Amino acid sequence: MIRSNSSSALLSVVAGAICISFSAVFAKLASTSPDVSAFYRTFIGGTCLLALSLVQCREALFPLLKKHSGLLCAGGLFLTLDLMAWHRSINILGPGVGTILINFQVFFLAIAGWMFFKERLTARFVFAVPLALAGLCMLIGITLDSFLTSEFSGIGLGLAAALWLALYTLMVRYIQMRSPEVSPIAVVALVSLASAASMGIFFMWNSTSIAIPTATDGMWLFLYGLISQAIGWLLISRGLPGIPTSQAGLTILIMPALSFIWDIIFFARPAGIMELTGGLLALTAIWLGTSSQASAK
Repeated sequence: MIRSNSSSALLSVVAGAICISFSAVFAKLASTSPDVSAFYRTFIGGTCLLALSLVQCREALFPLLKKHSGLLCAGGLFLTLDLMAWHRSINILGPGVGTILINFQVFFLAIAGWMFFKERLTARFVFAVPLALAGLCMLIGITLDSFLTSEFSGIGLGLAAALWLALYTLMVRYIQMRSPEVSPIAVVALVSLASAASMGIFFMWNSTSIAIPTATDGMWLFLYGLISQAIGWLLISRGLPGIPTSQAGLTILIMPALSFIWDIIFFARPAGIMELTGGLLALTAIWLGTSSQASAK
């Protein structure tokens, strides 16, 4: 029975990772601006998760809002900055590389754990950092002449997105630690809607239109919010408590790996031996960084 529950949890995490792996594809297919795409992801996904939370734990939502309103807003702001940077990185580098870059968050999380929570940095982590950089250089073909090109800007945006995502993750974890009785879905729902609200304020300040150009764009944005933000994180949050941390880190690597494959299939990304080797090195480094976090705790 225990084995059956573990297998069910693993399947849930895998299914969630597959859903989220399409994030960059949906963002690329929609012809809206990076910021507008991010708004609809958080608004649609957050609304769906909030509806589910109202059914499952309605009585816990208002105390959560009252107790952690500032932290929820901060988490929403970090998510906003993450998505704005990531979508721009995708437009420059493509969905595959953009998704691999954002998963470099594991390194920022490990450094934050070392700085603020006295978690040790293992030899595995120290080895993973140069391995990740080497893989990135091979994947994108970085040379000394490319440091002033748009590709280098895309790398900077992708790494910035990874930093903001790490801060968002830390904020969500902190809220859950302070209120363990509240469903993670409720926390993600409120943070997502806080992110959508912060983007809405930004749009009003800059007189930015959030009009959707075509019905096809509307379909991609709806799928983006529903599948990548709502269903994906719902499946992962339900499955994660039932599997080991090291296995969770390896399983979630399905996201950047599949995103790279979708980039090749749907957007005809060139993928020679050098690029594939670089992608494999980067994914291996991300796994090493994830597993080193688990062993250091």
